[in-house]
Amino acid sequence: MTDHSTPPQPASDPLPPAPPAPPAPPAPPAPPAPPLTETAIGAVEFTEPAAVEDPVERLAHRARRRKAAVRWSCAALVFALAGTGTALAVTAPERTDIPGLATAKDGRYTFPPLALPPLPSGKPAPDAKGKTLHYADLRHLLLPAPKEAGGAVTAPTFPVPTLSPTAPGTPTASPSAPPSASPTATPTAAAATADWVPCDAILAEQQDPAKLHELLLQNACRAATVREWTTSDGTRTQIRLLRFGSAGESWDTYTSLRNKGRSKAAPDTKSTSHENWDTVDSVELTTQESTATGPKGTPTARVAYLAAADVLAVITMTNPDGIPIAPFRQVVTLQSDLLA
Repeated sequence: MTDHSTPPQPASDPLPPAPPAPPAPPAPPAPPAPPLTETAIGAVEFTEPAAVEDPVERLAHRARRRKAAVRWSCAALVFALAGTGTALAVTAPERTDIPGLATAKDGRYTFPPLALPPLPSGKPAPDAKGKTLHYADLRHLLLPAPKEAGGAVTAPTFPVPTLSPTAPGTPTASPSAPPSASPTATPTAAAATADWVPCDAILAEQQDPAKLHELLLQNACRAATVREWTTSDGTRTQIRLLRFGSAGESWDTYTSLRNKGRSKAAPDTKSTSHENWDTVDSVELTTQESTATGPKGTPTARVAYLAAADVLAVITMTNPDGIPIAPFRQVVTLQSDLLA
């Protein structure tokens, strides 16, 4: 029997696979960032791009830089002006007028400008070894009175130099006063020139005048002068200068006074140290102070003995309330400078 069924159709072939898509090309690398530069305006540092593409932004950036530069320049100028003004405000006025910088008063005096008197023609000045005699007028070698005691603060003037009166070989050692000298033995504080006084006038100031009188006769004191003043605080100062014929005679009297002399103004004294004082060449110094003290604990009397070649100086300062060390040291140092 014939099969009239339709023969099976062969299966259709599947579509071939699509070819793979080609890989995408790599993206181009980004351009490198522009380098940053460090720019300092005034005291501030900041970074900025090396270049700005936008012209408008570039102009704005420059404007900001100019404004910053102007601001810092103005600030620096203000600080400079402020510093200069502060310096002028501190240095222009006196130190004592500035609160917090004023130095507390320690009792020192205000003296006029010191000057050495002229020497007689052909006479040498004292040397640093303390062997050359003093040929200047002894009265002009005295320390002047300070302003606090009514003294003048102007520079001194000196007359034509003449040799001081001497009496070689005269044991009494009391020189006669020049015709222009005042008969008053004790000069006033405001006197420009001190007066001549007898050498033995110092005896009345000592507790043992007999021994000192014998010493003055032995060493033949040639001339003497004295200056005294009293300040408003009650401090009394006396400076006496004695001249001898040689440095040896002056030294002998000096050593005797500093070891055995006792002033009536300072009956009980003890030696004090002056190692930290300003030293003066050719001047030997001994300082003493009383054992009695004032309300503040300072000695009521201070005494100094100076030996400068042929001249002996005795400085005595007294005050019942006490004598601070500063004015005493000042007076002694200045008198030493005049004798050196």
